[in-house]
Amino acid sequence: MKQGRIFQDDHFEFSEFNGLLLEKLVVCEDPDTYDIILVHIKVENQNWHRFFIDMGFGFWDNWGEQEIEYEETCNYVEYTEKFDLTSKIIDKIECKTIENNCQIVISFLDGENLILRAKDFKSSDSESELVMG
Repeated sequence: MKQGRIFQDDHFEFSEFNGLLLEKLVVCEDPDTYDIILVHIKVENQNWHRFFIDMGFGFWDNWGEQEIEYEETCNYVEYTEKFDLTSKIIDKIECKTIENNCQIVISFLDGENLILRAKDFKSSDSESELVMG
């Protein structure tokens, strides 16, 4: 699988995780505002990947990390149990344009979605939030 930046766009589909079990989801939050800065995802038989939204674009990276490289400027929060993601199988992952921003949606086979989205779709410089939908 390609390493480094895989996508930097307002619309893409990442299909390499389709049909794979999500093992862990760890979020890097701003310690003051609790806004989402980065989301780290681990699926079966894969390295850690990370994704985020910035300036109206979605980003998806594979840096070949065996473990998360923790930054002192973030709070790291385990979301796997918080969102009851244990044993979820990924159906598809896509980034979609919405107004002046975008969202990254991880759809699961059970019909649930994990969504990283802008808090304000009208602003390309909006902070991000992570929700189930």
